[in-house]
Amino acid sequence: MYEDLKQFIGKFANLSLEEWKAVEPFIETRLLKKNDYFVREGEIARYICFTQKGYLRVFYNHDGDDITRDISPLHTFVTALPSYVSQTPSYEIIQAITDTELFVIYHDNLEYLYDRYNNWQRVGRRVMEEMFVQTQRRIYAFITQPAEDRYKAMMKEFPDIFQHVPLQYIASYLGITSQSLSRLRRTVKF
Repeated sequence: MYEDLKQFIGKFANLSLEEWKAVEPFIETRLLKKNDYFVREGEIARYICFTQKGYLRVFYNHDGDDITRDISPLHTFVTALPSYVSQTPSYEIIQAITDTELFVIYHDNLEYLYDRYNNWQRVGRRVMEEMFVQTQRRIYAFITQPAEDRYKAMMKEFPDIFQHVPLQYIASYLGITSQSLSRLRRTVKF
């Protein structure tokens, strides 16, 4: 049942059958409909999820404008990371862009696994490191690359994104207007 999750985690540690059995009671399958929230502003992110199906959007509300920080690809971990790590209210909002199926694990349950299994500690550390590195790459791209290069990189990494994600979210993710995104789509070919 958790083949995609096992494959993803397998990049970080070779878990024994006992270690897999230890986590299974803590995995909750959560189905979100399009526009449902996974984390709301002001809530504490008490869990992390693995996207089995569908897309999530991580965004901020700044002076009434939604600013998209991330669009989650399939088969990755997502949470409001600052809130999750510090267990403080979130300024990030996570919302389903499409109907989604998520494998959810609560923070306290992961802490329990970390205390008992070194490999789960390794997995947790590596997942957090990967999330941090992705955020840093995104910041670096915003500082050093023009929008066209960011668009090309997104299309290379997520070629089917336009089939699932509304254009205004993609434009916000790229830090451009919807009109600029339309121009890029007309002029940049793959």
